Amino acid sequence: MLKFSLSKERKVLLICIMIASFLIFFGVITGNTGVIGNIIFLSVFIIVVPQMIFSYISYRNIKEIELRFPRFLRDLVEATRAGMPLHKAIIFTSHADYGPLSLEVEKMAKQLTWNVNILKVLDQAKERLKKSKTMSRIIRIMIETYKSGGSMDDTLNSLSSTLMTIQDTEKDRKSMLNQYVIAMYVISVVFIGIIVGINWLMVPLFESMASPETRGAVGQFISDPCYSCIGVSHAGCMPCNIYFGICSMFGTETTGISCYYLALFFSIAIVQAIMGGLVAGEIGEGSVTAGLKHSLFLLTITISAFLVLVNLKVLGA
Repeated sequence: MLKFSLSKERKVLLICIMIASFLIFFGVITGNTGVIGNIIFLSVFIIVVPQMIFSYISYRNIKEIELRFPRFLRDLVEATRAGMPLHKAIIFTSHADYGPLSLEVEKMAKQLTWNVNILKVLDQAKERLKKSKTMSRIIRIMIETYKSGGSMDDTLNSLSSTLMTIQDTEKDRKSMLNQYVIAMYVISVVFIGIIVGINWLMVPLFESMASPETRGAVGQFISDPCYSCIGVSHAGCMPCNIYFGICSMFGTETTGISCYYLALFFSIAIVQAIMGGLVAGEIGEGSVTAGLKHSLFLLTITISAFLVLVNLKVLGA
């Protein structure tokens, strides 16, 4: 009988998809565009945010393993120089505490105690750690050195020194580029300030140039682009219906031109927060995955700022 095993990430994803599907089905039943818009927005968060968190946790775990690997290599050097063959050295070092790396070392040690060939053990470890290019390269060098019969202790010592040098360089790089990461946060805050300025200065002007009787009419200089979609569920009105849902979520009027610009600015701010966070991760740590934490922080700041500003009648009024 075949058994299907799912990882924790896959199980959470399936549960989130089922919850989101149920919410969307409930929203469709209500037939209220505001409810549907809120539910779509909430469903996206329910599906995306847990996956972002899992991706970042996986990234941090790999980084922790990379950080502890030089110490593991140094312990192997001491063991091999003491006369132990490589497989016994790995078993010997498995009793040490290497943080997240300990689990991988223990797996290798258990396989070796079961008389599994050391080349196969190392190859499987390389496959498990394939998300880290650095680790894959180091383990591949260990495999090639073992195959060729080279000096294993000298190779391990060289690998340890090289990895420590790379890590020190990464730390220096990160400290130098932190100012640019901070700049991404400043840009997000400044962008929200610009939105407030536009809302105060321009939206009232737009409203005065488009009266309720003529709003949306052909030839009108300033009009509500979503006026013709009020109460319409046509596929072409989906963006406007989402905008109506956003306004409904904030508890503001959904039929005025101020709703259109509130929803438009909110959507742009959300995109800016997500992309700005990813850019911050690429700049600061050299990985887009590392930017997921910045994206979550910026999303929290952006959504909180909009909620406060709307409640204070600074936006959407």
